[in-house]
Amino acid sequence: MAYFQENAGRLVIREGQAPNTGLRRGQVGALYALTAHFIERQEPAIVSLPTGYGKTAVLTAACFLARARRVLVITPTSPLRTQASRAFRTLETLRRLQALPSEADMAGPKVFAVNERIGSVAAWQALEEFDVVVCTPHSASPEIEGTPPPPDGLFDLILVDEGHHSPARTWAAFIRSTPNAKHVLLSATPFRRDRRQLPGRLIFYYSLRRAVDESAFGKVIFCPVVVDADALQETRNTALITRAVEVYRQDAAAGLQHRLLARTARVTDAEHLAGLYVAAGLRVEAVSSRKSTLQVEDIERRLIAGELDGVVCVDMFGEGYDFPKFKIAVLHSAHKSLVPTLQFIGRFARTNDEQTGTATFLAVPRDIDSESAELYRDGVDWDILLADVVEARQQLALRERETLQSFALTGNPSADYEAVNPGAFRLSQHIAAYRVHQAPDFSEAPETLKSLHVTNAWLSDDSTTYLLLAKSVRSPVWYRDDHLIDATHQCFLLRYFPTSQLLFITATDRSERYYAELLEFFVEGNATPLAFEQIRKVLNGMTEQEFYSVGIRSNSPTATAESYRIVAGSNADRGVRDTDAANFSQGHFMGRGQVNGQAEIIGASAGGRVWSNGKQSIPDIMDWMAALHGRVTADLINIGRSGLDLLPFGEALQRIPASTCMTDWPKTAYRDNPQVLIGEGHDAIRTCVLDLEIADIVVNADGSSLSFRIGQEDHALRVHYRLNQSPQFYLLTEEPRIRVAASEGNLIAIDEWLEDCGLVFFTKELDSFTRGTLQRRRASAGIRPDSLVEHDWRGCEIGIEFDATDPARLTVQRFLQNHLMDLPNISFIIYDHRSGEAADFIVGQTVPGDRLAISLYHCKGAGGPVSGERVDDVYELAGQSVKSARFQRKDDLLRHVDRRTQVRANRGHSPLLVGERDDTLNLIRTYDPISITLTVYAVQPGLSARGLVENVRAVMAAANDSLTSQGVDLRWLISA
Repeated sequence: MAYFQENAGRLVIREGQAPNTGLRRGQVGALYALTAHFIERQEPAIVSLPTGYGKTAVLTAACFLARARRVLVITPTSPLRTQASRAFRTLETLRRLQALPSEADMAGPKVFAVNERIGSVAAWQALEEFDVVVCTPHSASPEIEGTPPPPDGLFDLILVDEGHHSPARTWAAFIRSTPNAKHVLLSATPFRRDRRQLPGRLIFYYSLRRAVDESAFGKVIFCPVVVDADALQETRNTALITRAVEVYRQDAAAGLQHRLLARTARVTDAEHLAGLYVAAGLRVEAVSSRKSTLQVEDIERRLIAGELDGVVCVDMFGEGYDFPKFKIAVLHSAHKSLVPTLQFIGRFARTNDEQTGTATFLAVPRDIDSESAELYRDGVDWDILLADVVEARQQLALRERETLQSFALTGNPSADYEAVNPGAFRLSQHIAAYRVHQAPDFSEAPETLKSLHVTNAWLSDDSTTYLLLAKSVRSPVWYRDDHLIDATHQCFLLRYFPTSQLLFITATDRSERYYAELLEFFVEGNATPLAFEQIRKVLNGMTEQEFYSVGIRSNSPTATAESYRIVAGSNADRGVRDTDAANFSQGHFMGRGQVNGQAEIIGASAGGRVWSNGKQSIPDIMDWMAALHGRVTADLINIGRSGLDLLPFGEALQRIPASTCMTDWPKTAYRDNPQVLIGEGHDAIRTCVLDLEIADIVVNADGSSLSFRIGQEDHALRVHYRLNQSPQFYLLTEEPRIRVAASEGNLIAIDEWLEDCGLVFFTKELDSFTRGTLQRRRASAGIRPDSLVEHDWRGCEIGIEFDATDPARLTVQRFLQNHLMDLPNISFIIYDHRSGEAADFIVGQTVPGDRLAISLYHCKGAGGPVSGERVDDVYELAGQSVKSARFQRKDDLLRHVDRRTQVRANRGHSPLLVGERDDTLNLIRTYDPISITLTVYAVQPGLSARGLVENVRAVMAAANDSLTSQGVDLRWLISA
């Protein structure tokens, strides 16, 4: 029978009431926790005990509890390997604590220390005669080339000393290669500075505060060595050595057998400092990686025997090393982070040696890095401070680990994805916030998200949080075959808040189509983006606000002079002017402030988006979501005052206005104008987004949705837009197929493109809404008389806008065309009446002052005899006119004329009634943008200038205000 199986019944686990009469309370708790874990679970067990508390007793006792057949012990360094080998061979700690019989009554196990690298399976098999094998990753890790993994079944218990190293590749390989063994990771610090999670479950944590309360540690005092601020390193070293020698001699005179441990950062410095200590009268040697194992062991032997007074080391005799006589620490080079600082301090707080007393730390205070600086202030009670510092840090790590452990893998992960660790995810602080109208169903994960294949899904214990990992495998957009494959991965975190019915989504790919797909799958699309009036409440409770990026959005559908103004810099909100309120609303903000005394950076925008800077772990993102949720749903609103208060921020759209009559493309469409393919095969029509027409808007009776036609003449689809559903756009008809070129180069369906980019809808009153937020236009002062142009329409059939079957018929368009042809200095006239038009007529005239005057004429047939009372006669004209403002930009005008006048097969074109195409393009190119003026004419012969009623005037005035704010004149060409 194996050694630990045969002697398992001889282990006595009891808490000692006096020194060396039993185990410490934390050790007992750790062993009982391990026993329960071995019975119930297969995953690695993580045990956290304070540095110096006695991990060796737990490690050795665990072998008996597990009734191990053969044990593999992994230590980080050669000195620790030697120390661990001795501890297992003699079982000295457990015998001294009366947990095991004496060596005379029970011999120790057979132990082998792996000093040479294992290079074959046979070398592993040769260890079968031993009960315990102790190694370092350097000597036995399967991650190292030429080192095979141990044969299956060779070890049934793996003990990892200083387990916080386990995420490292060479350490993690031991756990991966022994899947059928039990694994125990012991560490004083179950967190890492890089925040990588340790593999396994934290089953027991004993705080340093509790260890201090039970007097498990000796007293440690800090002795600052003060030197001039500009002192050289050599001067600081001399001062430290002088004071260290004084402390050593004082302790020796008191009968204490203390040893000195000086730390430095470089090997060459260690040799130099050792010489300085010798010159000062102490027996000191340098210890570094340049020393062989035999040399290090000899130095250790001489330290124990009292032949050396101390050592100067470079991270040797530090982590995990148990030598209670180390009681004088000299920091010639201080640690730069908290973890090694705590481990270093732990070496000097051990109490299991009767001939030692209070430990002393010596350092130059100004050499200490900020994270550990608090430990080194003069007069600090380290017993208390260390416990507080460690406890705060440990509790953060524990909370993060508990959060991650609350997630369970759902379904079966794809091959090669079983080992994916959510603790390694670092997601950007960005949230898309939605109000959902039913609780999400997280019972199963989608198989796909558009082009993504879902590989893993995790669900939290309370079923409110869902984590998805997905991948996309496809050829690069620039390669037209399948020999090259690109694989990309995306992550989606969804958190639902039942009390408010809000759903927050954090995604690595923030395409609207992915959000829509997630909402469609989990809440059947019953979701609405959080309106800006609520999302701006993320500022709730924030004091000392300072905004360094502020965006204000034009309320005009096609603003050109200033569609979106971004003010950047310190106190950017002060750049918002009182006069901006008439034509602008809040678009986004990003700034900083104080929340509960903590500095915070926050940004938000329309569409329910919130962000900050940086990437965080899953638990931290969840905490951030919870904090933001608390603010946006709080009853007490305390947003603070800033320049943003001058601007309206829109209101949540409860129902679609019945007067919704037109749409406009998002500004990204005007910028990119992506290609469009209508139909299939040889009959497919190639065009672009701006040449598509959106018409025939019909609002549902209850205001929950509307529909419209999109396409070109006979090649059009019917699309449904839903206010409180996601996706908001979906097709009512399937033919003809309309696809748009996406940014990645592939074609996506028109409804997906609309979901990604959105549309701006306008009412007859020129109010606008998009993604659930309504922007109302400010009331106008009235229409100016000079914007009304009376024209003699005698002989015109004012009720007919155009007649394609009889071009000679004096319709409104034909009558106007005759008028335009008679104007002086006409350079070109383009008849642009078709889908995607800029206007029915585009007219260019050269005018004095070396300027080019562009006039756009929009025509509308009268709804009856000449009158000033029919508001329907102006609604559509007002919308068309306002949308024309973008052609004030020379580039937009030139691109439009170039594209629309180009004669192409199977596509219509806009003919020139006056001028030639090349001459027209060259003329526009000749003029600088500042020398081109734009005037828009709304042509409605059914309107009487003398009889305009108030509601008609209001619509006309709103259109005039919108264009005037952008430097464009609007004239109404009407009847007397």
